[in-house]
Amino acid sequence: MFLSPGVAEMREWDELAQLFAGDAEVLRAVPRLARHWELVRGSPEAGRLTAVEGSAAVRRQYAESLELLRLAEGFLAAGEGEVRYADIGSGGGWPGLVVACARPGWEVHLVEPLQKRARFLAAAARELGCGNVRVHAMRAEEAGRGPLREACGLVTARAVAELRVVLEYAAPLAAVGGIIALPKGSRLEEELAAAGSAAGALGCELAGVVPMRPEVSETVRVAVCRKVAPCPAGYPRRPGVPERRPLGG
Repeated sequence: MFLSPGVAEMREWDELAQLFAGDAEVLRAVPRLARHWELVRGSPEAGRLTAVEGSAAVRRQYAESLELLRLAEGFLAAGEGEVRYADIGSGGGWPGLVVACARPGWEVHLVEPLQKRARFLAAAARELGCGNVRVHAMRAEEAGRGPLREACGLVTARAVAELRVVLEYAAPLAAVGGIIALPKGSRLEEELAAAGSAAGALGCELAGVVPMRPEVSETVRVAVCRKVAPCPAGYPRRPGVPERRPLGG
């Protein structure tokens, strides 16, 4: 189903292109990102994929995803080309499928436990020509004990859980030396204070906290952790345990 964008939405796509004008791969990806939004809106699961509608979605979903990528890349090793990347709880594709479009040379793994969303992601990746995407229809705790364990140079998770919980999901996927980039809102300081012992137990340390540009978001900051040691064999714990009993809690 093709849903024609309104004038405000078209203006938002133009502004998104201007925000990332220095990134040629992003500029080439914009038509595919717009097509992805059509797929989301045309899906029977649209209301479950995102609560953001209209022109606001271009900024909230796509610009924020690309800004997360931009900031995370600032922490990757200089000259690093192809990256194995995992996104936890990808939902409708933010940020994971957006990154796949913007970085076609990367190996992209989308971890999504809800079967309907996982099927949407796989179908959208095919429609968008994203041959670099693999969808894992499983919980993060299961992915952390599979082939992706300690295999990814970059791991993200957006709006999944509080910091100490999402670190237990993400750290087992990150390779030693890899980066975990987590966008957070107004409770970041509180979450950082609670997550200190969890990060250490999982082989991670805080590498920095960087704000998104105000043109993208005036409230979102990205907590960036670096994996400095292998994740102990006991993590992640069984599905559901990290959320019920957060580390350091």
